[in-house]
Amino acid sequence: MRRSALPVPLLFTMLAAVTAALFAGLLTAPAAQADARAERRTPVVLVHGYGDTAASLDGLEDYLHSQGWLSSDLAEFGYDWAATNDSNAARFGSFLTERFGSRPVDVVAHSMGSLLTRKYLKDGGSSRVRAWVSLGGPNHGAGDAAPCGPFATFCDIHAASLADMTPGSAFLSSLNAGDETPGATRYTTFSSTCDQQIPPGDSRAPHSTELAGAVNHVLPVGDSGCPSHYGLLGNDWVRRQIVAEFSKDPVTQVDLKGGPFRITVDSARFTSTGESGPELYDGLTLTTDGTARTLWHRDRSGATAFPDHDPWFGLDDANRSQVFGGEATISAYLTDADYSAGNNDDVMAAGRVHWDPALGFGRFTARMLGVDGGEASVTYTVTPVQGVPDCRVRVDQAELTYFDDGTTRPALYGDIAVRTGDGARTAVWSRSGSDPSTFPNQGNRSNPDPYFYQRIGSGATYGPGPIEIGVYLWDYDASSADDLVARGTVAWDPYTDQPGTRTSEFHGDDGGHVKVTWTVLCP
Repeated sequence: MRRSALPVPLLFTMLAAVTAALFAGLLTAPAAQADARAERRTPVVLVHGYGDTAASLDGLEDYLHSQGWLSSDLAEFGYDWAATNDSNAARFGSFLTERFGSRPVDVVAHSMGSLLTRKYLKDGGSSRVRAWVSLGGPNHGAGDAAPCGPFATFCDIHAASLADMTPGSAFLSSLNAGDETPGATRYTTFSSTCDQQIPPGDSRAPHSTELAGAVNHVLPVGDSGCPSHYGLLGNDWVRRQIVAEFSKDPVTQVDLKGGPFRITVDSARFTSTGESGPELYDGLTLTTDGTARTLWHRDRSGATAFPDHDPWFGLDDANRSQVFGGEATISAYLTDADYSAGNNDDVMAAGRVHWDPALGFGRFTARMLGVDGGEASVTYTVTPVQGVPDCRVRVDQAELTYFDDGTTRPALYGDIAVRTGDGARTAVWSRSGSDPSTFPNQGNRSNPDPYFYQRIGSGATYGPGPIEIGVYLWDYDASSADDLVARGTVAWDPYTDQPGTRTSEFHGDDGGHVKVTWTVLCP
């Protein structure tokens, strides 16, 4: 059967409409990128020195990225510089496994970072470290730490690592006994005659940085200039030598996922093992394609105790989800405001963690450490923007199964909320402290309303994914402090998780136990 041709004017009208629609789509949505391949080098781990934070390594990390390293193959190891080098060496080993699995790595250690990483190498870690570089490392002690000999107790109280750096200390004697450069690792050291902290000519610890069996550079040499102790990190000549040394490692090929991508910061937590109730300021930042956005921030005058009254650490909903085309970075710099006289503010978590297309899609956790056992732990999800099903969540039921603080009827307030991939946060149950909801005490019985009233069980759905449910519930007590009944979050990712119904449990004080049943629906 012969098909009728469209009239020419109508044909042109339709073509114009289609062209306009396509052009508008190009303006409003990033174009999908084809998968590609890139060179993958040995990961490089940067380690700071005494009194510093991982943030001091940003410049060197940026330089290595500019020289061809994937951002996800660069890592800054932050640690509690006041703790012993033995304990930090153990944490360093755990960090390598957490970040890079069993992959070999290269290491650049500045100042005291040389000691903890050498301890790791001496205890067997040299089997996975291809090359190790020390910048101004007190490998045979720091002359300025010499007073810790007769005053070791004082140094132990203020910073146990000071005693480790004392020339002739038990730690250094053990570290330098036998082979100073064990294993198959390639060892390189850099020291400078202009270094005021670890000078090569210090009679209390002469040539401290140099190691038998290493390639030892004493600056100035050639066009290296004469950098200071901290200037070694930014010296161009030193940086070129580091790149040349690490470029001896084999290079492989890696697949890169095609964008655009969506990153959603699901949650953030702060914990500390050595500081009770720190009041923190500064903040967390999400950077995508070179644009930095604040996830959480406090000025020093507004420093706050943790945890915040929010299961998501008070994250900025407007910034926690972003579409981007290349790389994403999460940075932390959290400082404890110590208002007591004579005490300095301590940086309790610092550093940054990168995502790039070589890592693929899924849910990741970024951990950034500081003094007093401080740790910021940020969970985030990366998915493709296109080709992901538009999944939604329905909260079916919430039940307080147990709580017993000695009273007869707990009065709950707080909320149960859903956060979705578009940055929206919706409370599906919420009560204020001035209008709490009463429930039977203890357990093994149903609530007066097993659905916590309001929208839970209403059939309403929330999306698109990724999806996270947060619970933050308190018991109002007019005569004493309120108790935390249940707190926590549970996340679901449309790229890595399956749809369906599941039940999540949340706990708190006084046996507080809440069960939430929820269903994810996908087209």
